[in-house]
Amino acid sequence: MQLVSIIGAHDFLRFAEIEAHLTSASTSTISKRLDEFEEAELISRTQYNEIPPRVEYALTENGHEVRRRLEPLLEWATETDGSLD
Repeated sequence: MQLVSIIGAHDFLRFAEIEAHLTSASTSTISKRLDEFEEAELISRTQYNEIPPRVEYALTENGHEVRRRLEPLLEWATETDGSLD
């Protein structure tokens, strides 16, 4: 949920920028999730032939729809601090 929300809050993000937002997640976990979300067509990955290499991630139309539907849940989690008491 966080990954979709973070990428959706920007037009596009590079891996290091995503990693900076998800400090508690390992690099390999973020990479794996990005691959899964790309396969599910929730994000797009654009690689530029530059030195140093540049890759940008953005939400697809389906990714924006998922983000829109997740917003109420994320708001609730923030308000309740994730507590179900």
